[in-house]
Amino acid sequence: METTTIRAEEKLPVWIWHQEREQRPKCVLTRAFTAEQEIRQVSLHASFTGGARVVLDGQVVAEIEERAGNAGAFMKIVDFPDVLPPGEHELRFEMDCTAFIPLVEVNYYLWNRRVGAIAFLHGEGLWVTTEEENWQADESAAAQICLLGEEPFGDLENSPPAFVAGGFGDIAAYDLNEVVVQDQFAIEAEVAGDGKVRLSGAHGQDGLAVKPEQEQLDLFYHLRKQNEWKAMRQQQMEMDLSGASSVTVDLLAEHNCRFTVSNHGAETVKLLWNGAESLMELEHYEGCITEWLVVAPGETVCTLPQGCRYIQLYVLGEPGQSFELELMFQTVHVALRQAGKLQSDNAELNQIFEVSAHTSRICHQIGLWDGIKRDRLNWTFDFYLAAKSCYFLWDDTKVTRRAVRELGEGTPSGHWMNSICEYTLWWMKTVTEYYFQTGDKEFVLELKEPLQRHIKWVLANTRPGEGLLIQDGILIEWVPLTNEEKVIALQAIYALTHADLVKLAAELPELELAPLLDWPMRKLTSEDYMKDSYALAVKVLGIASGYVSAEAAEAFLDEYELMDPITPLSAFQLAECYSRYGKHERAYEVISIVWGGMLDHGATTFWEAYSHGDGGGRDFHDALTTYTAYGSYRMSLCHAWSSTPVKWIGEVVLGVQSLEPGYKTVMVSPNPVGGIRSCSGTVNTPHGDLDVKWYVDDNGKVCTSVIAPPGVQVVELSENKVI
Repeated sequence: METTTIRAEEKLPVWIWHQEREQRPKCVLTRAFTAEQEIRQVSLHASFTGGARVVLDGQVVAEIEERAGNAGAFMKIVDFPDVLPPGEHELRFEMDCTAFIPLVEVNYYLWNRRVGAIAFLHGEGLWVTTEEENWQADESAAAQICLLGEEPFGDLENSPPAFVAGGFGDIAAYDLNEVVVQDQFAIEAEVAGDGKVRLSGAHGQDGLAVKPEQEQLDLFYHLRKQNEWKAMRQQQMEMDLSGASSVTVDLLAEHNCRFTVSNHGAETVKLLWNGAESLMELEHYEGCITEWLVVAPGETVCTLPQGCRYIQLYVLGEPGQSFELELMFQTVHVALRQAGKLQSDNAELNQIFEVSAHTSRICHQIGLWDGIKRDRLNWTFDFYLAAKSCYFLWDDTKVTRRAVRELGEGTPSGHWMNSICEYTLWWMKTVTEYYFQTGDKEFVLELKEPLQRHIKWVLANTRPGEGLLIQDGILIEWVPLTNEEKVIALQAIYALTHADLVKLAAELPELELAPLLDWPMRKLTSEDYMKDSYALAVKVLGIASGYVSAEAAEAFLDEYELMDPITPLSAFQLAECYSRYGKHERAYEVISIVWGGMLDHGATTFWEAYSHGDGGGRDFHDALTTYTAYGSYRMSLCHAWSSTPVKWIGEVVLGVQSLEPGYKTVMVSPNPVGGIRSCSGTVNTPHGDLDVKWYVDDNGKVCTSVIAPPGVQVVELSENKVI
């Protein structure tokens, strides 16, 4: 495979088309460029919706028929000349598209990304890519459709390794220097100190798998890959691999992982490989990552990043022929500095913090993904919860900003975000919490128009005395809920959102939100939320919204015993309810049972769902499907919305509470929980790192020291004085 190197000054290609997008299904994309001297080793690579005629200097180089797979991979234009003479040149793509990216409510914010073309032309000293500045689309300047890696196109097959940086240019690949080889068969496997895995032996059998032809354009990248993997997995199940050399590699933690395969032998090697989050998934899941690679002698192939912990490889070739391969594994995510830290004398709490941080880190990609195994759309509620830990952990919130911007600006009036009515409400809460955590007035003011637009849509769907009208697609939680529970929980989210927007309008009157906030509120009481039959999710939302009285809330919290159905979502909301009433020990008990329970099952990232009543069952991954309509093993074992303990630890255990937007003034009031006697940590603030250290002395007094960055004023709760 070509390992095109991209220099810092060389831009990655972007998806372009005519400014009228799919309203102009036939268009000509043109780029003129100059070769100062003869250019050798020239190669053109392109991906696009539809079909294309490739024309260089007036001569047709290639005619490519329309097929869905054209938009999923960079294809090398094989008849393109490998030498260009000096002088002026013109590259033309004559595009003809009849099928566009499907548009349904879940991806409606991508309404203007249904068609596109992306390409790069390189040679000695030559680098030409698709971008809007220098390309013409018919009679006008080309329009940028989206950046490399963004949905709905996502990652492209046959991408040069350097393209991992993505369209925003901030994703990096880091070598995994510690991996473990297990379950090897008929193969010699050696792990070097730098994490490289060397495989050698003689082929026990040959085999052939055929990558399926993509039949239609899909809503987004991972749906396309999931369909492909299912088809490939079916082929694998029909193959007899009993004689194949094989090995399973444990990355020791889940990652968005890619790996390179270098063939140091004399014969071509075929690899059938699977990736999975758990060994159970690796063995049983029909949608397990299943890929086919062919690596020629002397060649190095690099895979696309996928979410997994375990990688299983079958090495195939002519029986008796020897093979020698070298593999290198990398974790891929946005380059971030971890400002937030924790160290205490409670090993479980330390581990919960670090695994939460790892979960959050690897979900920082083109967007703030909900998880790295599955859907790579920006899902509004997922990144609302995920962002709660980001503010405490990372000194840069750029990924959160681009997720917020994409959903807010992209979703047109008349549509709920991701098709779910309360997701639009969660987006408004995300904007508000972002402002109060960061004090980033400039970014929030940029959202004035989408904020007003989405508030007006909410108002268009409300009625005096009823609040938000009953809608299709209410989600609330993964646990089973009746329609009655969904409707009452929706009103709590409606009230929570309204309260946040009132605060935001007061802080930033420039947003001109106040005239839009005369929301009709339903009159509800504790009895409406605290019915014995109602799920925990309904009750905690009622408490958080204020519909449940303090007396009723405390009575419930004092008596409640954690039970299924429970997920990390409602478990975190329960912990916050406990701490709202000063019951921090009970809050920690919840976190210890749920997040500690995941650790007891060997979690290296935190999960989308949790089954408290699993009873230590061996196949925990299959058991997680019980609350949803997902097929077996589809539930994610890496979900950024489960990194929320970081927020609770920062605010309760370290005791750092922001009293003004952007941490201009903070209160520090630590709370020993779980028998902790000493603790130190750092909380990220917009002004820099805020360090807290405390210990419990022999008299039971909590002794605290704080080092705050310039611009942050610290007050102590007990005496309300500056320290």
